[in-house]
This record gives sequence, structure tokens and C-alpha cells, in this order.
Amino acid sequence: MEKMKLTMEEIRDTEGKEYILRDTDRITIGRFTLLERNLGQKNMMIRLRFYKKDRILLREALRIMTRTFLKDGSIYKVNVLVADEVSTLPFTELGYTLEGILVGNRYENSLISNEYVFGTDQTRFNQLKEFKLLALDGERVHLSLASPEKAQDYLQYYMENREFLRPYEPQRSPEFYTLEGQRRSLDESFKQYMNGQAINFGVYLEGKLIGKVQLSNLVYGGLRSAHLGYALHRDFEGKGLMQDALQAVIQYADEELMLHRLEASTLLFNERSQKVLKKLGFNYVGKNEKYLYINGKWQDHYTFALILNG
Repeated sequence: MEKMKLTMEEIRDTEGKEYILRDTDRITIGRFTLLERNLGQKNMMIRLRFYKKDRILLREALRIMTRTFLKDGSIYKVNVLVADEVSTLPFTELGYTLEGILVGNRYENSLISNEYVFGTDQTRFNQLKEFKLLALDGERVHLSLASPEKAQDYLQYYMENREFLRPYEPQRSPEFYTLEGQRRSLDESFKQYMNGQAINFGVYLEGKLIGKVQLSNLVYGGLRSAHLGYALHRDFEGKGLMQDALQAVIQYADEELMLHRLEASTLLFNERSQKVLKKLGFNYVGKNEKYLYINGKWQDHYTFALILNG
């Protein structure tokens, strides 16, 4: 059911045709500018500005707009430029993919910022019934791609483990331990996923978030490698659950991503983590001095590596 009405009241500006988006109360919630429309190539480019920090409302506006653009068949491909602070999830939920980042492309209120380019086409948009985020299953745990709508799960996880995780992680600002802070953090990690830079999983046991696993610094070509990071809820240590989660991620990295090598590092005193890596077949590589900035200082780490194939 549509919860807003899309109006296209044309306004002339210096860039081209501009249209206002209004909700059912006739309140302006955004606007978009038609930058290019090529009927010969059957594509169009618009710049969207959305004023409400409401992911559901943005998704509904985007859905109605896209359906309107594609309904008569004269346009097959739609590209949308949007500010990089806008939530990316509504786009991916509707079948849009991130096609590029325009660095320093936007100037507003004396600030220069980036813009994201999202794109979809008639086939993808019309055939998409339900967007399912990447998920993996271990023997006992379920892993789900970290995304902004899971902010409440992550906030609870961090509040329950705030002191426990302090020696193992970077220093966090007070804003990090708020719902909005978690949404922003998850939105950033989701953008890294869409850019092919990192994949962040939440580890769930019977519906509760109990840990995290990350594949970061993804490199292909001649290296085909990634860094593996992970953390576990204090109440679930010693039960083999992280080993279960890591086995699922390693299998995914091997069979789906076709990576050649995974690298993982632990703090010198974290013997429990080192034992898990050794059980999974990681070999000790060496000691990296002042390797990561953890808990307010540069700290030494032991580094381990696992060869997956070839």
C-alpha cells in the first residue's frame, strides 16, 4: 500500500527540469532534477535530494519514482545520483546497484562532498520480488550481512559488551553507543560491501546477535586475498560458536569469492583467539609491531595466514 503520493510539479532551474516530492499531507519531502533523458538509448539520469531521515519513506518514494519512469517502456535504464550520506539500503532493496562514486561532485552550503550513482533497469526492477541480503549458515549459527535496519541488534550487542570489548577494539565515541550511531556505522559498512571493499557479517544464535565477522581489504587480481576479523559476545565464549561462524565464512571466501589467502591478526595476549585460528588451519606468520591502533594506542599483533586454494 502506498503511504505517500508522488507529485511531479515541474520547476525550472539552472540544471534542467526539477520536480517536487510531497507526502499525503502535501509536505515537501524531497525533489529530483532530470539531468539527462536519452530516448534513443532509452536511459535517464536524475539527481535526487531527500530531506527526511526516514528509510521507509525514501524507499517508497524511490519505488514510485522508478515505476513511473519505467512504466511506458520508453525508458529502460534509470540512474540516480544521491548524496553519500543518504541511506543506501532503500536502493538495494529495490534492485538498484551501486555503479560508481563521484568524488567531490557535490557543492552545497560551502561544503564539497561525494555522490553515489545507483542504477537499475526495467527487467531487474520488475522481476525483483524480495531483496535478500547475503546470509550464511554454520552448523549452529546463522550469519547475516550487516545492514542499517539491524541497528537495534548491534546497539544491544555493544551495550552488553562495552567494557568487555574495550581492550580489543578502537576507542569509541559516546555517539557510537546510540541507535543513530549504529545506523551510521552499519550504513558505512554496507557501502563498503557494495563497493567490494569489505563484507561484514553479524553472527546470530537463535535470533540474538552474538558476534561479528569481517572480510576486509578485499583484493583480487594477482593477490586474491582478504583480512579476517571477528569478535564474540562475552557470554558465548568457549562454546565453539565463533569457530563455527568462521568455518562458514572461510568456505564462502574459498568457494564463492575464490580467494587464495586469508590473513588474521590477534593481540599478543589473546590466546583464545590464536587457538581458534590454529584449529581452523591458520599458520603463524610473525609479529607485527605497532600494527593496529587499539584502545587508544598502537599495539603489537601476531599475524596468521590460511591458504585456501592454488
